[in-house]
Amino acid sequence: MQADTIARSAKPAHLSTVADLDAAMRARGDARRRQEAEDEAKRLAARRTAKAAHTSHILSVPRMLGLIRAGELLGSAKALAEALSIQPRSLRKKTDSDRGVSCEDLRAAADALDARAALMIEHAAKLRAEAVPPIPEASPNEATA
Repeated sequence: MQADTIARSAKPAHLSTVADLDAAMRARGDARRRQEAEDEAKRLAARRTAKAAHTSHILSVPRMLGLIRAGELLGSAKALAEALSIQPRSLRKKTDSDRGVSCEDLRAAADALDARAALMIEHAAKLRAEAVPPIPEASPNEATA
């Protein structure tokens, strides 16, 4: 008795024949397969775009060494990563030639170095201003005169 109830409830009430049920199930399956194909195409396109974003920049040793030197001059790789607005892990990828170094990366590093240099020049000026001018020593000729 319970098996009859299950068999009857498996078929929706608006489908009167097995052929209608079969057509409806095929349509649902086709729609699902279309949706899965579209989703897969979107994922593939996103993956290609992401990969292109990482590899579209020039893999150049002078660029990588320039970033490494900029990190040294700024004091740390973390400071350079912050100047480039990226994570230290991404900076390592750039300096290890896993990812290219873009012109924007080079400009951002140069701007960070300019800002650091401006702070150093400003501080040097303060130190010079604070230093007392040396008292000129009297020459032996002036002392006897």
